[in-house]
Amino acid sequence: MVQQKAVIIRNATKRYGKEQLVLNGLNMTISKGYIYGLLGASGCGKTTLLSCIVGIRNFDSGELWVLGGTPGSKGSGIPGPRVGYMPQDTSLAGEFTVRDAFYYFGRINGLDDEEIDAKETFFSDFFQLPPSDHLVKNMSGGQQRRVSFAVTLIHRPELLILDEPTVGLDPILREQIWTYLKKITQEEGVTVLMTTHYIEETKDANKISLMRCGKLLAESTKDKLLEQFQCSFLEEAFLKLCETQDNAVILNESSRESNEDTSSDVLHEDKYRRTKEISECKAISGHQVSRLKRFKALLVKNGIQFLRYYIGLCYAVILPIIAISAFFVSIGGDPKGIKIGIINEEAGNCNFGNNFGNVWNDESTCHFRNLSCRFLHNFGDSIAKQEYYEDFFEAKRDVQNGKLCGIMYFSQNFSEGFQTRLEHAIYTDDSDLYASQIQVFLDMGDMQIGLVVQKKLYDSFIETSKGIMQDCKYLTKLTDPPIRFEDPIYGTNNLTYRDCILPSFMLLIAFFMAVSVSSNLIITDRLEGVWDRSLVQGVRMEEIILSHILSQLVIVVIQTTVLMLISFVVWGMDYKGSIFVICFFLFLNGLCGLMFGFAISVVCNNHTLANYISTGSFFPTLVLNGTVWPIEGMPKLLRWFSYAIPSTLPSISMRALIYKGSSIFEWQVLIGFFITLGWTFFFLVIVLCVKRKTS
Repeated sequence: MVQQKAVIIRNATKRYGKEQLVLNGLNMTISKGYIYGLLGASGCGKTTLLSCIVGIRNFDSGELWVLGGTPGSKGSGIPGPRVGYMPQDTSLAGEFTVRDAFYYFGRINGLDDEEIDAKETFFSDFFQLPPSDHLVKNMSGGQQRRVSFAVTLIHRPELLILDEPTVGLDPILREQIWTYLKKITQEEGVTVLMTTHYIEETKDANKISLMRCGKLLAESTKDKLLEQFQCSFLEEAFLKLCETQDNAVILNESSRESNEDTSSDVLHEDKYRRTKEISECKAISGHQVSRLKRFKALLVKNGIQFLRYYIGLCYAVILPIIAISAFFVSIGGDPKGIKIGIINEEAGNCNFGNNFGNVWNDESTCHFRNLSCRFLHNFGDSIAKQEYYEDFFEAKRDVQNGKLCGIMYFSQNFSEGFQTRLEHAIYTDDSDLYASQIQVFLDMGDMQIGLVVQKKLYDSFIETSKGIMQDCKYLTKLTDPPIRFEDPIYGTNNLTYRDCILPSFMLLIAFFMAVSVSSNLIITDRLEGVWDRSLVQGVRMEEIILSHILSQLVIVVIQTTVLMLISFVVWGMDYKGSIFVICFFLFLNGLCGLMFGFAISVVCNNHTLANYISTGSFFPTLVLNGTVWPIEGMPKLLRWFSYAIPSTLPSISMRALIYKGSSIFEWQVLIGFFITLGWTFFFLVIVLCVKRKTS
């Protein structure tokens, strides 16, 4: 009777890039129910070979059969529960407890919770595992490997692939593991493929092979290798094989098997045909795990990882609160603690503020005295504290030193000049006009403070002038400038800079908070090894990505709710449009940011690069999307580029919703929805395409 084959590989070639040849015409045959020991130094291609056998990578050329079928083909069961895979790294989520690890890998392999509990009890005792509530990240390296080994065995796979499984384990436990492996191969027909670089560890394997420079130099039993090379130890035999390869001598035949294995020489073409015939038996479909069960396991895993990563949880929930609160507290308020110099040649210091000036009216004329004090009193210290100076150059020096925000100068004849200006109008000479002016010299090096002071001075001047006209029983409209701004069509005349940038700022927070949360998720899964290990057990890439999206949508909902409550409830910001449309629009921008983060996560190989991209994309967006300055002030070419980024047109739509009360069906709002949805789907396509290409 011919021994059935579990794995057959013929002429396998695999490259990384154009130069790095990892597998070079490799041939391998593993019989069912055997323990197959694959020896080789680190970097010789063992891990790459295993990843191709389990179906998460493909050979560039060559043929492969595993358990009677081609990995990834319909009905092969591989990737899936038919195989158990323990990678070289522990490949467990650091936030898992021992119990979480058993439940996750048990569920994605189709086990019920009762079965998982029973297996956990058995393997916890067998592997001497830590208590079930211990976190993986708090365990020693040896404890982590034992947990990793245990969850590999939990579903009793037909093919068990172990990549250097006993590294870091004590000799007694290592011996127990070998006893267990021999038992399941003999009693249950399980096939074991184990890699190692410790030669003596393979003494109990049914077949041993040596891999070097992407090729198998030998594939036979321990006794036959020792007999062929007339050695006492395997080290000597493998040393001779290496020397033979270095001398470019083709090894025609390393050994001959007994009648139970007549096709062990992987280099003969005639035996390749016979082995292929044996392998072409129909693959037995393994137990199919429902997608719903796998998906639930993925959602639970994602939830555990996020909720136990306390720093990330605080970052995702608390930082939006801090950001939007800091915005309202720090943006849009009047400057405080600034000083303005006063040079009043008419009334000095106005008797330390007790002189408010005099206005009286006789039968024919209105008279003024110390009118400068009235202007100074009405202006007050609410914007800038008044500091009196006698010398202009001293005040100017303090402006230059940053002590003052500007200087107000009143001439000696200010009241008389003001009276002449009112009474004689067009007949007033230049000297009286000059005397009636309040001359202001501002420090416009800080333009925002300068503009605020300028506006407050102007408003105070108009208000004081109207009071004077009223006291004189003149028409107060005489003080109005010859241009009149009526009530605005949209918004109010009292909108501040904070009101102007609020819609864009809310969208930026929603977008980039989601980016910061999602940009490292897939990288973490890959670096921890959970991604590949899940794929080996039959979890589909689309299921992993969708589970991450749904898990993180909860965070987006929380962030959206926080932004809405703080903006419109706590700070009482006014809005004209539907609050539900505003909320939904904000949520969509968070979703778009979430997908942008996932796109970063699949493109980058490490957290550092992902953080560079996510942080680096924030500042150009802030500058170009109209938050800092209207896009109409940009060059035309740059303006069109600005329209194309994800947050510019949505910001215009958000402004229309809040201040114009536009409906969702108006084009100015619809275009923002279309842009947001378009970018969201674009980022999703990038995620799917990149992961399929790299899988």
